[in-house]
Amino acid sequence: MLPRWFKEYLTFHRSERNAIIVLVLLLLGLIAFNMYQRFFWKGDWQEIQLKYGPSILQFQIQTDSIVEQNETPQPWLPEKKELFKFDPNTLDSAGWVALGFSPKQSASIIKYRNAGACFKKPEDIKKLFVVDDERYQELAPFINIEAIPEKEFKREFENRPKWEKPKFEPVVVELNTADTNELIKLRGIGSSYAKRIVKYRELLGGYITKEQLLEVYGMDTARFNPISAFVTVDTTIRERINVNTADVKQLLKHPYINLNQAKAIVNYREQHGAFRSISDLENIHLLKGEPYRKIAAYITLP
Repeated sequence: MLPRWFKEYLTFHRSERNAIIVLVLLLLGLIAFNMYQRFFWKGDWQEIQLKYGPSILQFQIQTDSIVEQNETPQPWLPEKKELFKFDPNTLDSAGWVALGFSPKQSASIIKYRNAGACFKKPEDIKKLFVVDDERYQELAPFINIEAIPEKEFKREFENRPKWEKPKFEPVVVELNTADTNELIKLRGIGSSYAKRIVKYRELLGGYITKEQLLEVYGMDTARFNPISAFVTVDTTIRERINVNTADVKQLLKHPYINLNQAKAIVNYREQHGAFRSISDLENIHLLKGEPYRKIAAYITLP
């Protein structure tokens, strides 16, 4: 008895049996058509071959010729040219081609020369990658380099006085009144730093020490130390904030007061009434110590 899996392997569904029958019929039809063509169309086929065969063969030959020409382009081969005297510093691309170089090689030579290259002696031509030792031996007897005249602009450049670094005259600048034109006279202070110094002065309400310049964005000791001796501060020129009338927004404009401190000042004032003295600010926890010492000089009372 055959195994069950073997029976299932040989069993076909109805649709599969129908497909097999269709395939068998197609194969039989193709075989019959082939036999019919072989025995009954033989004469007609020979007649067609005799009538159109030469034309088909000629067309095939022309097609093969075109394909060969397109697929195998002829490479450029150097021709033996009649050499002549030439100056590699002035010879144009047509002249290089006349010497036997390809148009592409000639263009690269001109490009090399336009980049600033100069041939001072015949051996310099060997610097060209398209000229090997053998090619140089052929060209050497015909190289004629003329003396390069000195250019007028070169003479003018040599006779021109040498540039000297401008000297900074020592200038003393008062930080609370100086504008950007005065500030740039300080060594190491350009227009950008001058604008930052003025902008920070406006935010502070005025400088009270020259060391506050170190708080300007980008300022460091390397830039500050050389100018320290040339700046002064007039502490009488200063704008102050009235802590009994200023709101949070006004207080927050000052660089020494952050949002939490501004809110604490307003809240304290609302809870305890107006400040009687500037030292009352020390009663606010967020202003004890260094924060108080920094803002005290910028606070006023009615």
